[in-house]
Amino acid sequence: MIDRRRPVPAAVLLRLVAVCLVACHGGPSAPAPAASTPPTLPSLPRGLPTAYPSDVPAGDVPVGDLVPKGNVVTGTWYARTSSGDAIVVAWQRRGADPFRTDRGIAVWQDGGDPGSPWRPIDAVAFRANRDPVLDLTAVIGDVTGDASDDALVFAETGGSGACGTYFAIDLAEGARVFDRSVCDTRIVPSTDPVGLIVTEAVYAHGDPHCCPSAMRTTVLTYAGGGRWTTASETTTPA
Repeated sequence: MIDRRRPVPAAVLLRLVAVCLVACHGGPSAPAPAASTPPTLPSLPRGLPTAYPSDVPAGDVPVGDLVPKGNVVTGTWYARTSSGDAIVVAWQRRGADPFRTDRGIAVWQDGGDPGSPWRPIDAVAFRANRDPVLDLTAVIGDVTGDASDDALVFAETGGSGACGTYFAIDLAEGARVFDRSVCDTRIVPSTDPVGLIVTEAVYAHGDPHCCPSAMRTTVLTYAGGGRWTTASETTTPA
């Protein structure tokens, strides 16, 4: 029993308040469950559709509906991935000078959502006034070693060295895992080991552009996280 003739110490008062709170409210409240975060789309080029709503096989999807309205489809490639079927589609602006026009390429995947099965998971646009390209092509095959199709894309910028940028897209993840700007170089998928074969001209001092002294062939294998390792490298006289 508390002696009311003497002041109650502050520590005792705090303990009494705590006991009262527990008794009145049944203990501390459980933390509220975290709100679920809806899936987000990647940053997409202006005008690119965000979904194709019909649940149809890849070959039945009208590819003209997968590019920005008013553009022309210039290439279509189909792939099977561990996350579902995929379509890679390239486009260019209608009626423009083919040597100087806006272009782009997108990856669409059937994610299995009945309400909106086909969605873009990666896309890149090339503006004629900023980063023009002459053509966009792709090769489908496993380059990351996960037994699932990937896309090796070449954005050609031209010039005497057949210059351009290669980038590889992990289609199952919708992630670009390789990016290299080159001249006098060709990159193709490797099957044994799975990866990329890079063949490039090697110029010695004084070599004319037509005639490099040697050719270097490098085989790269994917190590994950955007990292590639050299599996082999050979140089042979041209």
